[in-house]
Amino acid sequence: MPAKDVFHDTVKTALQKDGWIVIRENFRVQVDDEGLAMFIDLTAEKLISAEKAGRKIAVEVKSFRERSDFYQFHAALGQFLNCRSALRDIMPDLIVYLAVPLETYDELFRLKFIQGRVEEYDIKLIIFRPDSEEIVLWRN
Repeated sequence: MPAKDVFHDTVKTALQKDGWIVIRENFRVQVDDEGLAMFIDLTAEKLISAEKAGRKIAVEVKSFRERSDFYQFHAALGQFLNCRSALRDIMPDLIVYLAVPLETYDELFRLKFIQGRVEEYDIKLIIFRPDSEEIVLWRN
């Protein structure tokens, strides 16, 4: 099992504060018959009403605390796309999100090139404030 991102528990708490029920952590997803698997940081569900089915999400948490934000974006994009592709085949009802700290969103995700990739690849974002463990923006 891979190591948790430094903000894993922060995002888990933020989701719970926002009314989500965390269903799984470090969810292992088998992606082929030859043993290839990946781990999804969090899956969560939010019930809409007693009569309707809940909304379900998968969340990849990234801290962007390494030296090169651009390299980390490159790695996060690849992981996000692989996660979304794998889940599309086996759990198509899950919507995949990339969770990033507010500071990273303000400094990196507002750059024209990064914004272009977010639009091009339809990356859904959860922007959270690490100090208060709260979600400040959902970008669908």
